Amino acid sequence: MRVLESVRSGAWVNRDRLVTYPLLGLAVTFFATGYVILANNGALPNGSPFGSDYVSFWVAAREVLAGRPEVPYSMPLFAQAQNAVFGDGNFYAFFYPPPYLAYLVPFGTLSYFPSLFLWLGLTFATALWTLVRITGYRWEVILIALAFPVTFLTIAHGQNAFLSAALFGGALVLLPTRPIVAGILIGLLTFKPQLGLLIPLALISSTNWRAFATATVTTALATGSSVILFGVETFSAFLAQGSYAMETLREGHVAWEKMVSVYAMMRVAGAPDIPAMAVQLLVSAIVAVIVIRAWRFGGGFSHEERSAMLLIGSLLATPFSLNYDLFLLAPAVAFLASDGLRNGFPSYRLSLLAATYLFPIVVLLFMAGGISIAPVVLCLLFGHVAFSPGSTRAVRTTQSTAPAK
Repeated sequence: MRVLESVRSGAWVNRDRLVTYPLLGLAVTFFATGYVILANNGALPNGSPFGSDYVSFWVAAREVLAGRPEVPYSMPLFAQAQNAVFGDGNFYAFFYPPPYLAYLVPFGTLSYFPSLFLWLGLTFATALWTLVRITGYRWEVILIALAFPVTFLTIAHGQNAFLSAALFGGALVLLPTRPIVAGILIGLLTFKPQLGLLIPLALISSTNWRAFATATVTTALATGSSVILFGVETFSAFLAQGSYAMETLREGHVAWEKMVSVYAMMRVAGAPDIPAMAVQLLVSAIVAVIVIRAWRFGGGFSHEERSAMLLIGSLLATPFSLNYDLFLLAPAVAFLASDGLRNGFPSYRLSLLAATYLFPIVVLLFMAGGISIAPVVLCLLFGHVAFSPGSTRAVRTTQSTAPAK
């Protein structure tokens, strides 16, 4: 009974554990990563350079600087450009819209590893800024964010999940007070449009018209500017490769085990493409209805709870999301923790947040065995927030949980 009560109240999540466990996790990750890199002469076990997904970003930026912005959207030419530099025979596709090229161009002026570390450092710093704005806490947030298992995944892949979380979370934290700035951030997030499927629904449902209009204008300006900078041919090439992007999802060119969507879970379980997509669309529709209801009618939810619901729901609503995209859970957990520390936690929420922080490790272990469980956990977390709003709070925050500011 004591254990159950501790889990219900979250009393076991105290300040000492919030500091000690992340420090231990960070140390293990640091030494394990160093060992793998040294054992493979500075590369990953498959022969790819560290931060392998960044290869496509960096080579794309260099092609733009060389006056060939259409190359990233031609698989044969882009593969040739990558192999000319790295010579490992691996290919990293570039499915991002042309405005994203503008984000990358400055990083193409550096050699690969300085560019990679600058990219990761700057984008992680923006994510930290967002998390600090959400929570109000500083060094503890930095430590916890560094030790978050998805942080390592993003760094090892050289991916853009830090930037996605910074723009998405930053827009939500600024939405009540600076809707125009929030709209600009949402417009900039369209470099990864699959993560923003629910955002227009939330803005319209809550009548955040200034943010909606600003996001629309920002998206239009980014698109128009990229046409001017990179040419109509580049946009045409991007649109032409859309069928290959769908083929990549449908045929598992990116392993479904690495994805965290309902569609990928169904494919891993042996379902054909059409039934798997049907289940994905059903889940997406249910999530959309719940988000619309929460953002339209309130239902006792705080802004932090609605923001967390939107972040988690965005991962569930798209068929194309990978394990590093789980970094969107960082601002989601931060919103819920901040709300709970101020107003009190509903039963089991604090324990669930701690489990959410650790669950990417379990996801990776199951992934290695060819099993996908991420959507199940995301559904549980989304359901808890959706059906346990702040109006039903039963547990107050204790002094031992809150870190010092």
